Amino acid sequence: MNPITLPRRRLWLALAAALSVPLSGCLDELGHEHDEQGEHVEASAADATHDEPPMRAVTTWSREFELFMEFPAPTAGVPGKYITHLTHLEDFSPVMSGPLRYRFEREDGHVEEHVAETIARDGIFLPEIRVEKPGHYQLDLILGTGDGALTIGAGHVTVTAPGEARASDDDHGHDHGDEAHEDSHGDEAGDIAFLKEQQWRMDFAVQQAFQDFISERLSVPARIEPRPGQSAEAAAPAGGRLVPPESGEWKRPGDRVEAGDVLARVLPLSGADDVSLLDLDMTEARERVSLARAERDRVQGLFDDGVVSEKRLDQAQSEYRVAQQALVRASTRLEQLDGERDQAGGAITLRAPISGVITASQHAPGEMVAANKTVFSLLDDGRVWLKAMAYPGDMARIERPDNVLARQAGSQWQTLAGAELAYVGTQTEENGTVPVVFDVPNPDGELIPGTAWSAAFSIGAGQMAVVVPKSAILDDDGIAVVIVQHGGERFERRQVETGIRSGERVAITAGLQPGERVVTQGAYTVLLASRGEQDIGHGHAH
Repeated sequence: MNPITLPRRRLWLALAAALSVPLSGCLDELGHEHDEQGEHVEASAADATHDEPPMRAVTTWSREFELFMEFPAPTAGVPGKYITHLTHLEDFSPVMSGPLRYRFEREDGHVEEHVAETIARDGIFLPEIRVEKPGHYQLDLILGTGDGALTIGAGHVTVTAPGEARASDDDHGHDHGDEAHEDSHGDEAGDIAFLKEQQWRMDFAVQQAFQDFISERLSVPARIEPRPGQSAEAAAPAGGRLVPPESGEWKRPGDRVEAGDVLARVLPLSGADDVSLLDLDMTEARERVSLARAERDRVQGLFDDGVVSEKRLDQAQSEYRVAQQALVRASTRLEQLDGERDQAGGAITLRAPISGVITASQHAPGEMVAANKTVFSLLDDGRVWLKAMAYPGDMARIERPDNVLARQAGSQWQTLAGAELAYVGTQTEENGTVPVVFDVPNPDGELIPGTAWSAAFSIGAGQMAVVVPKSAILDDDGIAVVIVQHGGERFERRQVETGIRSGERVAITAGLQPGERVVTQGAYTVLLASRGEQDIGHGHAH
């Protein structure tokens, strides 16, 4: 039996109980062993004979799944159990249903297929598979049927003839699109065994480290503000009583409108009087233009004869231009009144001057309103300002404010695509901060002016580095470590050196390569499992 003393077994039992998984024993060469229901069971090297084939363990990551599979090195015509663990990478939960088809395709086109119709238990399939003919096969697993079927490549498998010496599957590369490799067997220095059943029963996630540009970020309070020049007022074109538009809908703050939309109508108290007054204004304006033109021409003649100065000529020309402008205003006002009066009682339409959102409604239907009084206030919030409030002591660190993120209290950081730096203040405001203002697209209207946010933006040139989520970094007695996944149930505690921290991302300057997988949720629990193994020797095999 496995040389684990009783006290050490109790320690392993305590750790296994804390992780809510069945107890596992240890095999030196055989890897996992399951009962008919897929439960992990204890075994020992004494249970195996020298005639049994060595176990193979393969881990594959596709876009949708992680495949962790253990099976005996296959011999043609000899059945073997393919212990298959399938995990959804979207949420790291076990696959809950089949069927699962195992497709062996040989280099000459010969194909053999075997189907596991149902799971043995959550996430685990346990088919007995016999490949009839020897050769080098590409093994693909197909989950589901029809158009919804998904393929997971498992790499190349060598099926030997009875009595034939075994060659390594590594001699035949895989040409599928999935990332697959054969897990090593036996213990390696630093290995941590952490079962799929443990992973499935806790908050657990893994991500690949990747090479990316990262720069230091400054996180400060911020507010959303309207851009200057983006607001407008919809004023009554004439005095009268306010009534809703023909649709019957009275616009409220928060409603969105397009330029030209009818917001309300005004029923003038005396429409005929308004028109008469405007006609009188037009007549007076025409007379002033006529008189100003005659005076300008007279002064021009005197100037040509040298009787008056150039200053007097300039004055006459200015008076003529002012008279012309007054005539244009009167004409425009009369055309507006004539054009906007409808056929029902002479009501005048009040239209939205810009596209945007109603920010205020100063009056209600039925109220009397004077001419030129504001009825609605509007804001074009298609772009807004994010005003980050930096502290004076941070200003010396700010070189190139860029790549701004924002969030409200209790929410996740979000990238503000298309944000541009508007300006950086040069003096403190009343609250003692210096504004760093970004001009931000707001196509969905989610950035509401006046609301409080937090902003984080790059402050320097940055660098290319291996990047991982902040949650992957553990402080292990003052040492920065990550938990690296080597296979479905094989992990390693790895010391790393960290660099720039940018929001939820951290640069790794030493100890990790792009493409390596690190635990981002549940890393501390895996680290605790390694502590248990160090205390009791290796306590994992099924």
